Amino acid sequence: MNKKHIIPIIFLTIFLLLWLEQTLGIKWALMAFIGFLLGFTLSFSGFGIVFGWRQMLTKCDSFYVRSCLITISIEIVLFTICLSFGHAFFGGKMVGNIIPIGIPFIGGAFLFGCGMQLAGVCASGTLYCCGEAKPRFWIVLIFYGIGTLIGHYYQQIINTTFHSQVVLMKDLTGGFLSGALLNLAFVGLLFVVFSRTEFKRTKQVQPLLRGKHLFWRDGHFTILTGGIIIALLNSSIVAIYGSAWTITGAIYDMALRCASWFGLFNNYPKLAQPLFSNPMVGMFWAGVLGAALSKCIRNKQNDNPINIKIIMASIIGGLLMGIGAMYAACNLGGFFDGTASGSLHGWLWMFVALFGSIFGIKLRQFFYN
Repeated sequence: MNKKHIIPIIFLTIFLLLWLEQTLGIKWALMAFIGFLLGFTLSFSGFGIVFGWRQMLTKCDSFYVRSCLITISIEIVLFTICLSFGHAFFGGKMVGNIIPIGIPFIGGAFLFGCGMQLAGVCASGTLYCCGEAKPRFWIVLIFYGIGTLIGHYYQQIINTTFHSQVVLMKDLTGGFLSGALLNLAFVGLLFVVFSRTEFKRTKQVQPLLRGKHLFWRDGHFTILTGGIIIALLNSSIVAIYGSAWTITGAIYDMALRCASWFGLFNNYPKLAQPLFSNPMVGMFWAGVLGAALSKCIRNKQNDNPINIKIIMASIIGGLLMGIGAMYAACNLGGFFDGTASGSLHGWLWMFVALFGSIFGIKLRQFFYN
């Protein structure tokens, strides 16, 4: 992909937005446009969650993880403001992103953490790498979708076997605002702990909030800029829709539709609904187009080698992420959105997925060396 593809991508995006507005309404078109901006920002900044965790666990480099904490802190403030209202801008109920905590959730977060290290991407990374026309990440996407179908098939049995319970920060502190302040305090604590750990191990801490190229470097956004924009855009989705951007639900809906073409799951009621009635589907494809536009502007060449071992890692990683995400969501819904929504599951997701990442990093050595 190069600059000659910019015009076709812009036309495709405009067509998608107009079609959504005419077919489903302005809310779907607006959310898709924000999805386009999210995909562009993810790609144009190289905002990386999976790579950042791997750097921290293997090299004690907390730069990327600390940038994620900045993003989460902004989201906590903005989500708290949005969730203080009873209804979203277009009338939907303001609910945020909340998942009950139990054995299924813990198992799902562990599987996702392991899978994302094998695949080399999380759900949002899969989206923007597909937009950047990197072939192996389309393999990840396909098997992520298959994983969601497997996870959903057993979901009712597993959820009825194990008890799960919603735990909110406000339940621990006695108030919505005090819960948000506790969340922010925990973000600050982790920021200090990661910085000190990095200094102890490497005798230096890579600066995040100072320097010459704080927001722009070598013709593209920095990680910090990307994180700030992502927080603002994701919070705007909460204001419009009542809950934040998620990717797994869109991938599941698309996988279910594809499976029905082969005579599978034809009795599922969801198939009676138009695919794009889920606004996250429109956001997904608009995000892919946004990432494609970013790739064209940067004119960056793909440098991802493919061999049989990497293909196997992509398949296994995609499956594990898809299965895990049906019980614990992805990095966005499970960690970022959950934490910012004041749900304890967000922090639990982070710690459990970290353990899963440790296991996944050990498995990576077989596939990537």
